[in-house]
Amino acid sequence: MDLRFLYMAAVFLSLIELIIFYETSSRRTNKNFLILFTSTLVSNFGYTFSVFAPNLESTMFGTMVSYMGSILTITFMLIVIIDLCEKKFNPLIKISILSISLFFIVAVCSTQTTGVFFRNMSIRKYMGLTILDFEPGPLLLYYIIFLALINISAALVIIFSFKSKKQISKKTLFILLGMIIFGTTAYIVPLLLNIKLNLMVFIYILMELIFIVLSVHANMYDISSNLMEVYKLRGGYGYIAFDIKKRFLGCDELAIQLLPDLKEIPIDSKINSKYTDIITKLNYNETSWKWIDNLENDFTIEANLISAICTIHPLKTRKKILGYLFELRDNTSEQNYINGINLYNQALTTAIEEKTAKITAMQDSIIKGMAMMVESRDNSTGGHILRTSDCVRIFVNKLKTNPRFSAWCNQEFCERMIKAAPMHDLGKIAVDDSILRKPGKFEPQEYEQMKKHSTKGSIIVQEVLRETTDLEFKAIAANIAHYHHEKWDGTGYPVGKKGKEIPVEARIMALADVFDALVSRRCYKEAKSFEEAFNIIQNDLGKHFDPEIGVIFLECRTQLEEYYNNALKTDTLFEKIDSIHY
Repeated sequence: MDLRFLYMAAVFLSLIELIIFYETSSRRTNKNFLILFTSTLVSNFGYTFSVFAPNLESTMFGTMVSYMGSILTITFMLIVIIDLCEKKFNPLIKISILSISLFFIVAVCSTQTTGVFFRNMSIRKYMGLTILDFEPGPLLLYYIIFLALINISAALVIIFSFKSKKQISKKTLFILLGMIIFGTTAYIVPLLLNIKLNLMVFIYILMELIFIVLSVHANMYDISSNLMEVYKLRGGYGYIAFDIKKRFLGCDELAIQLLPDLKEIPIDSKINSKYTDIITKLNYNETSWKWIDNLENDFTIEANLISAICTIHPLKTRKKILGYLFELRDNTSEQNYINGINLYNQALTTAIEEKTAKITAMQDSIIKGMAMMVESRDNSTGGHILRTSDCVRIFVNKLKTNPRFSAWCNQEFCERMIKAAPMHDLGKIAVDDSILRKPGKFEPQEYEQMKKHSTKGSIIVQEVLRETTDLEFKAIAANIAHYHHEKWDGTGYPVGKKGKEIPVEARIMALADVFDALVSRRCYKEAKSFEEAFNIIQNDLGKHFDPEIGVIFLECRTQLEEYYNNALKTDTLFEKIDSIHY
């Protein structure tokens, strides 16, 4: 049986576990755990390289790499324990430990020539594996003593931390201590018994799995520590934190003032049933009021002459809930804060609305002014811009009430359509006066120039509305300017779109534009009667106009006739006034 592939699989498992740790860790700066994963991966790579090695030199290289990883692993396990115990690392001690680790790494790497770690080395095959046989060098004994001191140091740090009554996770520390002792024992015992088949690669796989679990807990403790600092800076605020299994992670002074028994709860443990006050006020065991179902909902906690509003927030990483944070707020301070925010928001909202209304009114005025300026150059009767806008308003309000079209013809669409209608002929500003003001029929080449106003109008509209935040309005206005001369049967211009290829806003504008042209007097024609105009539109349904919405336009006849009777009278009156010579 060839065991080498088990070692190869172990390397890949180490790599996968390193990736899992990195992806599940909520803290990208968790350096100590990251070094632990990296060092075990290096160690497992070295073990695997050595068992595949064809000669002594290659076997020694793999062995050196595996020892480098192992020395770093046990060193940083001690550092992790010290960090979790909230002990301040004296820089000299840390430098000393790392220097000793580096010394042993150098000793292992040079042992092939110095013999300080291994002597009389040779290789043999066992079940497909390359096994290194050696005699212990003088430094190997000191290395074993170093490992023992690491174990003793870790145990002492934990004992002193417990005596200081700090709120730390005993379970996590005992697991880490057990891992150090187990890993050290798994290395020393086979060495003393002269068992050359090294199983540390598989032990490291198990240890890495435990690292993943512990790193998640460590992240939760770091969250608690960070929250403590945040809430210290916020007067009248406090917190209580739990993990996903409702194990206590920590709290601050405000929480202890409300619930004094919290200071007796060990970190990483569930609330004992004897603490009825905590259980009741936090709904700890309440089946009808679960934390997960009441996230972001406020409730009140009153105790020891203190009243606080409490909100449960989820502690998350990548959309996965890791625990719960009970945010506590002094009721009086909170009310003042809320009232102040509400007043500020109200004033701010009012100011923004007023400013927005002014800007919008100014923008609308500028747009209408531009449209009227273009109209003043045209040979059409004055008032075309205003009449077509009102015609569109009557039309879209009728469409809005029809269930067949209400899905897209809603209030917002109607408002944008009415507002955009005056912009449909802005492109005429780019047409030469000799063509635009010609009183008679256009020559073919003149007509081709005239037709370009729709494409140019779309460009001008997009430029005018370049800074608008209402992108839907911008699109509607551009489509109206560009395509309002397209025809349902595809014979229109500028691109010959047909049917529903033509944007619906352009199909609506086409009906209003043509109707106004029919019933209005121009210098080159007389106005048609309403009867003639509606007959022309009805006959052109399915050819010039959309046959579906065109039917709705015809239903607006009464309103349109009433409007145009008044509008055209007004236009006639102004024309007479303009004709008076003083």
